[in-house]
Amino acid sequence: MEVLNITYYNNTLYQYLVFLLFLLLGILLTKIYLYLVKRYLRDLVNKSRIKFDDILLEALEYPGMILIFITCVYLGLKFLTLPPNLYTLLDNAVKVIVILCFTWFAVNLLDDIVKYYIQPVVEESETKFDDQLLSPLKKLLKIVVVILGILTALKTVGYDITALLAGLGIGGLAVALAAQDTIKNFIAGIIIFVDKPFRIKDWIKFEGGEGIVEDIGVRSTKIRTFNDSLIVVPNTNLVNANIENLSEMRKRRVLVYIGLTYDTPVEKIKRAKEIIREIVESHPGTLPPVRITFHRFNTYSLDLRVEYFIRNFGFDYYLNTIDEINLKIKEAFEKEGIEMAFPTEVVYVKMEDKNN
Repeated sequence: MEVLNITYYNNTLYQYLVFLLFLLLGILLTKIYLYLVKRYLRDLVNKSRIKFDDILLEALEYPGMILIFITCVYLGLKFLTLPPNLYTLLDNAVKVIVILCFTWFAVNLLDDIVKYYIQPVVEESETKFDDQLLSPLKKLLKIVVVILGILTALKTVGYDITALLAGLGIGGLAVALAAQDTIKNFIAGIIIFVDKPFRIKDWIKFEGGEGIVEDIGVRSTKIRTFNDSLIVVPNTNLVNANIENLSEMRKRRVLVYIGLTYDTPVEKIKRAKEIIREIVESHPGTLPPVRITFHRFNTYSLDLRVEYFIRNFGFDYYLNTIDEINLKIKEAFEKEGIEMAFPTEVVYVKMEDKNN
């Protein structure tokens, strides 16, 4: 057919059609690939007892799709007559994409190996140091893999890596000056790992807030507040701050004041103190010392100062223990006829003699 031999920009219509067919083939093959992965291969690997095939499939899913499409594009380009410079540019672009796809696969593979093999072992260990170290170490390894992939891609397209690294060495001083805060935070992160003022899952208070430590990174630490918001604090700030690690408490202090009415007899005040002491000391969640004193004559009440400690079995245990003790005190006071005070005023009215 003579129409197919018509030439546009040094290529016949036939060559353009072949290239277009390869593009369509690439799109079709990627769709078939994804269909097979999601409908058949995933079910197949899920049935196997080996976890590594699940990891390989998950890591290869999307990089593999791009590799299939870019291979079809590359084969289609072979049928086109292109200027040498343009052909070299497209050829290098394809090579870079292929290398980056393998880099993406390597990052996914590393991430899944840590998630399915290393992280469960770390979580089962008794020490918390490896829990803290795992997250930044994983990030660091992924950064190294990405840098190696980029350097390999640059070398493949003809860049002199040795000269590039030398240039980076010369410009290192300028980069270091521009990244002083980042370097300070990195060093502060190392100090946190070594000194261990707090660990992941610890409850801490600092100048900027309060919450549970979720992640200790190379540059910053993430803290989840009790309002469920996330605070990201540079490591330098935490190293220089006064930190109260509430998770390190061996016991939690409770200090309350119980007010009795002013008409309460001395004997009932003494009995109230005995009741409170018996209830507090008999509870399995409390620890000594237990201090109960007739503390002060307040505006509306006679105040008993009650101080005791609760075993540090968690915040919920702390609240539940207080709840149980308070209910028992209230119940015992009601049985003994001991009244708790509330703000009251006594008004005296003087009646004048109408005759006067």
